[in-house]
Amino acid sequence: MVEDDSKTPLTCFKYRSGESALRCLVDGTLYFAKPGELNDVLETKFDHAAPEAFSKIYLDTISDVSQKRGGPRLSPGYPCPPEFVTVNTEENERFRQSCDNIGIFSAARRPNDQAMWAYYAENSKGMCFELEWSASALGKNGFLPVDVTYSSVARQHNRAEDWRTIFLDLAESNPSLSLQELYELSLEEPFRRRMGILSTARVTSIKHTDWAHEREIRLLSGKAGPRPLLKSVLKRVHFIRTDGNEWGPVVQEIHRNYPEVQLAQWTFHHGEITASARGMMFKTIPVADL
Repeated sequence: MVEDDSKTPLTCFKYRSGESALRCLVDGTLYFAKPGELNDVLETKFDHAAPEAFSKIYLDTISDVSQKRGGPRLSPGYPCPPEFVTVNTEENERFRQSCDNIGIFSAARRPNDQAMWAYYAENSKGMCFELEWSASALGKNGFLPVDVTYSSVARQHNRAEDWRTIFLDLAESNPSLSLQELYELSLEEPFRRRMGILSTARVTSIKHTDWAHEREIRLLSGKAGPRPLLKSVLKRVHFIRTDGNEWGPVVQEIHRNYPEVQLAQWTFHHGEITASARGMMFKTIPVADL
């Protein structure tokens, strides 16, 4: 499927220390971390819903579709038979393992967040990358952008909620199919893949309200690790201070290998925040002077 690049690209911002910014620029990579590598100890932590809760949503959904098509309402089917409990438990474990190994790229929504400069950019001595993702760049790499939501309640995940969402959409899109035909489609790979993506996106994009001030946006990848994408998505490098140890090497690296990238400098005052962006205009700086 060809992605529509006429859509407005997704723009996000990654705050980095000077050392990390230089390493990314030299390697040309962006790092997608496993949940266990991030700084939130509750990252992707959740409990699975009981088998009965899964079964209830599952059967209620089929009953709803059946009744809308003039059929009977199905019996609840409680309690769950032992074989269902076993299968559900196994599926839950596979899902948890998948979530533990997903790649997460965490980013911010704007480049002038003073707290983010302090937390992640070496007290403003570092840099902030402005990244622009076209629809084709997201699609080609299999990245899923998600907005992080924030909650202080206990996290209980019921995969049946995602099954219901996809199944109802399937039924609406195929009004002429019988309930049995819809059920058979739900067993096929495209349906299971959509459900897996939706479930994964939900469970990996919830954080405690203590983190709400970050207003994080994420890109999810099926695998963790560095991805050689920086040259294709880096549009600007934002900065505040120029007294960091890596400032000179960073500027030289941008000059040599990222000639289309702009620099944007921010200045913070008591009642005013200003920024100026400019193209790269450099003279070569001897290494001994850096």
